[in-house]
Amino acid sequence: MSPATDARIPVTVNGDARTVPDGYPLTEVLRDLDIDPENATGVAVALNESVIRRQDWVDVTLSEEDTVEVIQAQQGG
Repeated sequence: MSPATDARIPVTVNGDARTVPDGYPLTEVLRDLDIDPENATGVAVALNESVIRRQDWVDVTLSEEDTVEVIQAQQGG
């Protein structure tokens, strides 16, 4: 087993502390939240208070102590 692949890091997703593998893809965070990154509409993502453009989601991986905020618009009142 390689320590690099087994390393887990603390991150915060929508205010909840969790641990994920080092280098965890942002797209996997979205899938963890039951959001399909390829077909999501009305979804905004910020990493450490900076908005990530949808076309860049696939290139983003998480680092230790990152904070991810995912906002999803919903219809209704």
